[in-house]
Amino acid sequence: MRHLWLLALIAFGSSLFSGVLTLPEAHPGKPSVATTPAVGGNGGGTGGGVGGGETSTDYSEYDEEEPQRAPGNLAKSTAGPKLPLPYFDQPKVDMYVGDNGSSVKVDCPVKNYNAQHHAILWYKDNSAISNGNTLFSSVYGLDTNFTLTVPVAANATDGQKYSCHVMPPDVRREVTIHLGPEPSTPAPATTRPTPAAGSAPTGQDCGLWLVLFLAALQLAVRF
Repeated sequence: MRHLWLLALIAFGSSLFSGVLTLPEAHPGKPSVATTPAVGGNGGGTGGGVGGGETSTDYSEYDEEEPQRAPGNLAKSTAGPKLPLPYFDQPKVDMYVGDNGSSVKVDCPVKNYNAQHHAILWYKDNSAISNGNTLFSSVYGLDTNFTLTVPVAANATDGQKYSCHVMPPDVRREVTIHLGPEPSTPAPATTRPTPAAGSAPTGQDCGLWLVLFLAALQLAVRF
């Protein structure tokens, strides 16, 4: 009977003071608190009080990953200065070799040449004979200014073509070698001008007038 009275008293107290035996609801936006009940000693049972346990706070919902940003020195690319384009004043040149000439020097006078960004190649017709300071044939010569020495053999043909290429952007200077002396330019023909009507008398007319004057003077002296 004693146990029945205790159960009835507990049921009556829970219905009358319902807020005492219920836990408060968790508010939104606040971290949830997990409680771990404390374990009693050897002589007692399990403790049910909240104050005697350990509390742990979960902040996982507040841990947001920040977006990764690229460093400032890698985000922007800087372009280097623009180089002027190489060019030739005379893209096509004719050279003449005399009968006694054994070789001829062909230069490559390129403008705006930069050794760090450009390379010079020599070609005979469509065959490469040099790349920079490297020659592919020992019959030719090449100096530090990329001047090519071309041998002139006895059986050489007239009109040999050599070209100097500047890479990039493949600017060319074509040189045509002719055998024999350079042809001289003929002088323009001179024509004697015809005197216009009413112009001053020429030397022939002056002589005629002089003869007439002497004849008149001789007749005056005689008479």
